Amino acid sequence: MEQTRTYGFIGAGNMGSALVSALVGKRNGKNVLVSDPDAQKLEILKAQKGIVPSDNESIAKKADYVVLAVKPQVLPAVLPPLKEAFAANDHMTIVTMAAGTPMQTVLDLAGGEYPVIRIMPNTPVSVGAGVLLIVRNDKVTDEAFEAFLDDFSEAGVLVPLEKEELIDVGMTISGCGPAYVYMYIDAMAKAGEKLGLDYETAATLAKATCRGSALLSELSDRSLEDLRIAVCSPGGTTIEGVESLWASDLDGVVEKALKAAYDRSVELAAN
Repeated sequence: MEQTRTYGFIGAGNMGSALVSALVGKRNGKNVLVSDPDAQKLEILKAQKGIVPSDNESIAKKADYVVLAVKPQVLPAVLPPLKEAFAANDHMTIVTMAAGTPMQTVLDLAGGEYPVIRIMPNTPVSVGAGVLLIVRNDKVTDEAFEAFLDDFSEAGVLVPLEKEELIDVGMTISGCGPAYVYMYIDAMAKAGEKLGLDYETAATLAKATCRGSALLSELSDRSLEDLRIAVCSPGGTTIEGVESLWASDLDGVVEKALKAAYDRSVELAAN
């Protein structure tokens, strides 16, 4: 498949726009169609990324990859009217990112048995530092799948999964995780402010520390525990803070947050 393959995004919200940004880095925006009820969003994407504003039916008829970038609860209204358009497109792969929505549910709404790739991106894909969880059904050819992976190679880390149910587990870390990280950075900045720094300086320190620590953990062959121990001198300042976090049951708090997100995903799938 050549770089002339066309992507069509139905929806230009935060995640849809983030994926468009990642995709346009690999191709001409003229091969990226986008539809959305908000015309202003389309004009912004056209000006910034060179995409082509379109409509749902045209995308369903023409695109090689139809990306459903809408909320799960919107799919029952969006997909059924496109059944004829989908049926007329003999080169289409549907790409869905609806949380808690199995691929078969999407196919039932679309009215056919089509190739489907299910993804769960996170917002940092817009700056090439995200995570994209990916699973496909058995109708997606190796060629189409490899082309998709290549097109989104600049999004960040791509993680193909063998089982669809694992995407609901992985998203509790990578999909929801940015919100948790922002909360942690904000908490560090606020605590630093209380100790005497101005908030912006404290936030800069927190952001740079999180970024550098993540990079070091990726480049090092040492375990996360070993890296943590290396920072904690016996009787020093860091170990005092670490013991305070242990006393607050940090592991338990994080586990509870991930479990809550996972349970909600399962609930969405059941409904």
